[in-house]
Amino acid sequence: MKVLVVYKKSAWELFRSSKDPNVALFMENSGRDAQFFEQSHRIQQGSMETVQSSLLESGANINMLYRSELSEEATRDIDLAVTIGGDGTFLETSHFIDAHTPIIGVNSDPSRSVGFLSACNGSEFPKLLRELEKQPRFNLSRARAAINGKLTGPPILNDVLFSSPNPAATTRYRVGEQSFRNSGCLVATAAGSTAWMFQEGCNPLPLVEKRLQCYHRGNRNATPVLSDTIMLRSLTRKGRLYIDGEHLSFPLSIGQTLELTTGPPITVIGNLEAKRAEFLTKYHHPL
Repeated sequence: MKVLVVYKKSAWELFRSSKDPNVALFMENSGRDAQFFEQSHRIQQGSMETVQSSLLESGANINMLYRSELSEEATRDIDLAVTIGGDGTFLETSHFIDAHTPIIGVNSDPSRSVGFLSACNGSEFPKLLRELEKQPRFNLSRARAAINGKLTGPPILNDVLFSSPNPAATTRYRVGEQSFRNSGCLVATAAGSTAWMFQEGCNPLPLVEKRLQCYHRGNRNATPVLSDTIMLRSLTRKGRLYIDGEHLSFPLSIGQTLELTTGPPITVIGNLEAKRAEFLTKYHHPL
């Protein structure tokens, strides 16, 4: 079995190698706060070692890859993708995974990460791997974006935001015949409806839902709308489209159009329904 293992670097690693003098000063003088990052780093390293040794013991042919080095070539012809980190690492990897390749998320530090898309933590991975064929599998719907009719960016697993790059600025756009002036247009898949969209106060969608959930941020008494296709025209001079977080974005300037549609699914291993129920229980929110 050919397995691609994608990992993130801990904040401690990144801060320790940072050339920013403010970061260096923080790491040197912050005491307990800096120790917090170091402790998380050690837990993450333990998770990586457990995953790697378990896969090697199973006879798998593995390739360890830092998430910033992801490419279509690296994910070609693999039998399984495993991510070690949180939902951010999982989402970034999902952009390169086709509909036929299953993916497992391993939460590298559950005490500091939600890991909604993760099937297990590091210590639980050996058992999951032994029982891999018995694990639940979900075909989650993804979205695709097209700007001015041209396919743009990767398949979208969680959500997209169209807004001004300045969070204090007004975002202007039109959907159909209705014009909006607000904090931006947020569109989520079923998987993403328990992420940013949920924090906006919207209800989560069933994981089998293929339609997209559209919400106009900053409009008083706004309610989300479900649709198979969302057509938006930018009326913002320098707008941007953010895909699955802050790391990937594209310009969407005044006069340009955005079309969001259902894209290819992705096969996720793990009991996502149980994870979702556990997550929503914390907020006393019924499924």
